[in-house]
Amino acid sequence: MLSRTFLTVAMAMFTATMGIGMVTPILPVYAEAQGASGAEIGLAFSAFAITQLFISPFSGRIADRYGRKQFLVLGLSTYIVTALGWWATDAVFWTIAFRAFSGIGSAFIFSLSAAYIGDLAPDGHEGRYMGAYGVFDFVGFGTGPIVAGVIRDQFSIDAVFLSMAALFTASTMLAFLLLPQSRSTRVGASGAPALVPWREILLHPYVQALYIVRTSLAFAMGASFTFVALFLENELAATATMVGAVLAAQQVTSGLMQPVSGLFADRVSRRVLVLLGSGLVGVGYLTPAFVDSYWVILLGFMFGVGVGSSVVNVAAQAVTVDIGRGLGMATVMSVTSTAFGSGVLLGSMLTGVVNDAVGTRAVFVTAAIVIVLGAFAFIARTAGRPIERREADRVDRAQEHAEAASG
Repeated sequence: MLSRTFLTVAMAMFTATMGIGMVTPILPVYAEAQGASGAEIGLAFSAFAITQLFISPFSGRIADRYGRKQFLVLGLSTYIVTALGWWATDAVFWTIAFRAFSGIGSAFIFSLSAAYIGDLAPDGHEGRYMGAYGVFDFVGFGTGPIVAGVIRDQFSIDAVFLSMAALFTASTMLAFLLLPQSRSTRVGASGAPALVPWREILLHPYVQALYIVRTSLAFAMGASFTFVALFLENELAATATMVGAVLAAQQVTSGLMQPVSGLFADRVSRRVLVLLGSGLVGVGYLTPAFVDSYWVILLGFMFGVGVGSSVVNVAAQAVTVDIGRGLGMATVMSVTSTAFGSGVLLGSMLTGVVNDAVGTRAVFVTAAIVIVLGAFAFIARTAGRPIERREADRVDRAQEHAEAASG
């Protein structure tokens, strides 16, 4: 498992997601200090999803055709520009604009890095590989908020943005210098890459089911992450470090649980795991809706959202790898990345309206309801539908795995 490709992608993602995690508790507070309304705060958090929605469907497609390294490096480099842009601006418009620009990076980073790992995973070990990779992804994202909170308390928000730029630079250099070029998809008789038609991909029941559950999970995350910092600071007088600890506890717990969830995902029904994990996430998101204790909320995010999201994400990623082998690994990853972007956008914007109309506690209730409904929709769409394997995929799989493992 610990090949050069795996370790390079994992370390690049660890530094990148740490930088991304640093902005999670900072940006809503930063936008509010600039005079943003509730809806504008939601947009400041979710604007990246707008550009991600337009680019993601094609990012995986071109990577399956031309290879992945150059596009992953491009995605990482856009976040350097974004972090420096936030450091240089003090206007709501530019805060939102640079957030939208970062969507270019999101469209490439998450789908292509996951595709690299998916290429490495042997049959029957999809959960194990995606779970091991998830440790770097989630722990990196989880340590970001607490690091940002400490830097902000000790120095300033500007120092947070400069630290982010340094992390993104390190991540970009790792990928550029050490990551081998990935293969493109299988070639057809004409010598051109043999890409599966979009219609077949989009009508696949598992692609649709994954899109639904990823959208609902991202909706809940977008809603919560947009307003949890404001809720904790305004309602419970929490410090920036305390806010960072809540988000960090969720992500680090999820990251540390990834290998365990991966083992279950290779041995237990992945449909059942999606349902159980979503239920835990929903319970976790309900804690700020009904309690006023910071420590109860911390535990709710840690053991509810953290453990639950680990179970859901690994099970869903394992399914994605399985169907990606036949439909195009990076293409399918980019479709689920699009789902993530659409969910974050809807969650942040719609619950921004809920926040202004009803109050912040209602945001977390909405998030919990949506994630549970998404899980039931996933179960309904995949009921009685085994994952179909292409004959060409069966024949070429062993050779492809050997090529991916060799870098």
